[in-house]
Amino acid sequence: MNTPTHAALNFLVLGRKPDAPRAWIVLGAVLPDVPMFAFFLYERQVRGEPIGRIFRETYFRPEWQTLFDAFHSIPIFALLGLWFLWRRNRTGQLFAASLLLHSLVDWPTHLEDAHAYFWPIWRAPLPGFVSYWHPGSRFWLLELSICASALAWLAVERVRQRIRAPGDRQRANNPSQWPGMPADPGLKRKI
Repeated sequence: MNTPTHAALNFLVLGRKPDAPRAWIVLGAVLPDVPMFAFFLYERQVRGEPIGRIFRETYFRPEWQTLFDAFHSIPIFALLGLWFLWRRNRTGQLFAASLLLHSLVDWPTHLEDAHAYFWPIWRAPLPGFVSYWHPGSRFWLLELSICASALAWLAVERVRQRIRAPGDRQRANNPSQWPGMPADPGLKRKI
């Protein structure tokens, strides 16, 4: 799956609530692919490798595959999630869940470019059953609908925020009217 679609999907699955740590969820969705962007920039810009060679040969070198596999490791992400659960850190739990969701979605959508999702326990790549990038694949339609759905969710959320009752907006802008906040008689803010 393409990286922007991971961000959209993880937002839809984990970050629909307005109080969700959306930045951490999106970071967890894209972080596993960051080494691949760094790999491409290094091989293309620094080493001057042709694009065809980068994705036909260089991508499959063991040193690069190990890096990609480590950043898609289900056991590492599960351990991270358990650590955040033990620490009772909800933001961390959602970040780890987002990392985990990235790999779980990548697994069925990568064929010959599959990762070793159980690295370091099992170092063999686990190919999926559909390719998101092969010529003729219509997987892009699903990806487009996921991205459109995430954008639509955000647009509807924004509209709802704008049309809520004027009194709600006034209370939101006046800290003395927030629940649990003592009234400040010195506060002379115009609403």
